Amino acid sequence: MEKLVQANSLPYMQGGFSDETPAGEEVLSLDLLNHGVGPAHEQSLHVRVGEQYVRSVQELISVSLGPERAASARAGLKAAMLRNGVKRRFIPGGQQQQVFRITKTAENSQFWDMLDEDSKRWDIEFCYCSIFKECWWVRGKWSEPEPVRQCQRDESREFMP
Repeated sequence: MEKLVQANSLPYMQGGFSDETPAGEEVLSLDLLNHGVGPAHEQSLHVRVGEQYVRSVQELISVSLGPERAASARAGLKAAMLRNGVKRRFIPGGQQQQVFRITKTAENSQFWDMLDEDSKRWDIEFCYCSIFKECWWVRGKWSEPEPVRQCQRDESREFMP
């Protein structure tokens, strides 16, 4: 019976970047999706541009576009940006949570298009646990979750949008 309860409470997390909503709206977003039946408690989140870890959306923009364009881009994209700044996310089974979202507008389309082009270099790593303290590490947007003893936070690399 215990195994049955545990199986019916298993989370299965995936995360990744998107440039369009299901309705066709152009957005750049990072979302965590729980395709499992049980809740997932995200403990750690890392975002990379190429091989460089970034800790915020502002840093993601800077590394993606380079320092010469970054200040103008950040100012132009700011009004269209939503961020979920919680340190750890609790995501119910079958649900998703947005980490950040930048909507494309007529005013920011030049910078948005440059970011969209560079988003091919963006990658994600994260660790999450079930309510039974079983934990998994996802080592990239195309990776399957790997069981780990527990999640370890590395504050020097944690992404806080």
